Amino acid sequence: MGIIAAVAIKFASNFSKKFASKEIFLFDLDGTLYLGRKVLPGAKSLVNKLHRLNKKVFYFTNNSSRSDAQYVRKLRKMGFPCEASQIVMSTHTLIRGLKSKGLKRVYCLGTPAMKSMLKRSRIIHTSVKPQAVVVGFDKTLTYSKLLFASRLIDKGVPYFVAHPDFFCPTDRGPEPDCGSIALLLEKTCRKKPIAVYGKPHPWMIDEVIRRQKCSRSKMILIGDRLQTDILMAKASRIQSLLVLSGETKRKDLKASKLRPDFVLRSVAEILL
Repeated sequence: MGIIAAVAIKFASNFSKKFASKEIFLFDLDGTLYLGRKVLPGAKSLVNKLHRLNKKVFYFTNNSSRSDAQYVRKLRKMGFPCEASQIVMSTHTLIRGLKSKGLKRVYCLGTPAMKSMLKRSRIIHTSVKPQAVVVGFDKTLTYSKLLFASRLIDKGVPYFVAHPDFFCPTDRGPEPDCGSIALLLEKTCRKKPIAVYGKPHPWMIDEVIRRQKCSRSKMILIGDRLQTDILMAKASRIQSLLVLSGETKRKDLKASKLRPDFVLRSVAEILL
């Protein structure tokens, strides 16, 4: 019996009951609830029903090119109920990491939105004697910015990476992401980053536990990527549901040693 068929049987027998028993639902965004500018079938109705059932919903994203406020506006415009407190981003874990090391002055390869989130946390972007280089999903990237960052790293300034994603899936095709920019710097300077945050870093789950003071047994993560979403759930000891509507396809699942607790083609198959 193939893995999809086996998991499908497991789903049919006990998934609905287990899913409904959860109190906190952690949703990945791109590839799970929407793809680029297109809302995926069943996503809005599922999230809105969870809200009507008084379940707690959080939106997880590694995309550091936007601010949390921008995500609130985007999700509301798409028809998802959303408050700022429901957004959990790679930028949040990056900020937590920088603060834990006492770093307040950084040279940031990031968008104005990312820099605004750093500034709100009293971490300023500067090219004058920065304590660290920060690498994000910089859609405003230029060669001169890359060159300046590489000069700093080469001289011994430590660098930190917001998240490991090599590409961002969109309805127009993949776009080079934070991980690709970081790898370019690593190969250029022959130095590895001090830390890589975001999914699959357990701090994203820890952030929700800190906010809600909840039990891990009451949580489930729904996502489309094995190496970020499912790996993070495993590392955090919470249940996971993989949907095949985004990056991961059946062949990827069969070839991987990572095993989610449940697998569905999309969130449209979740019935409550």
